[in-house]
Amino acid sequence: MNFTKTLFALALVATAPAAFAQSADLSVAGKLYPGTCSVDLGNAGVADFGDIRSNALNADQVTLLDPVTLPLTVACDGEVRFAFEGVDNASSSSTQSDRYGLGFTAADEKIGNANLFVADVTADGVPGYGTRSDDNGITWGDSNPGGNYSLAMHDLVGFAKDEAVGTGPAPIENLQGSLKVWAQIQPTDELTITEDVQINGSASLNIVYL
Repeated sequence: MNFTKTLFALALVATAPAAFAQSADLSVAGKLYPGTCSVDLGNAGVADFGDIRSNALNADQVTLLDPVTLPLTVACDGEVRFAFEGVDNASSSSTQSDRYGLGFTAADEKIGNANLFVADVTADGVPGYGTRSDDNGITWGDSNPGGNYSLAMHDLVGFAKDEAVGTGPAPIENLQGSLKVWAQIQPTDELTITEDVQINGSASLNIVYL
């Protein structure tokens, strides 16, 4: 979580005397969570596409690489309502605004982009039905058995234990599934590959408590 500190300048101005209230109301707000959760990705969270020969890439159109799948586990110390949020740490290198960047070539060219999918989910031993919010959890779409749920930036993705539920994610203690990474590389006509080019994408998978 990032905190931004804003400094306010206070100006003192001489004015005529005024009436002041003798009391002020205070509202106290907050939320108590039933537990906290930890998230774990297989292979230490590294989606490794291996060595890719440039002559195996398309010259005049993007090349879609075979997906890399990582096991995904969320363990909570009680039943907790939560959702996933994807954050692109390499957003300036993405070739599409709703996908995750893959870094730059030495010539400062964008290598491509990636889609992330949360897939094959079970929640406390039963199938997980994906539900999505595009307004930070205020409203949710009906849960559905799609199987692969795109983790688009600026959206929250959670899981219910029943189909066609519009009330958002269910309280879950243990979630099992996978994170699928689909990457595509820009046409080689647009890239300078005269030496090894390192794919260098970086994203964070956040747990958002609801």
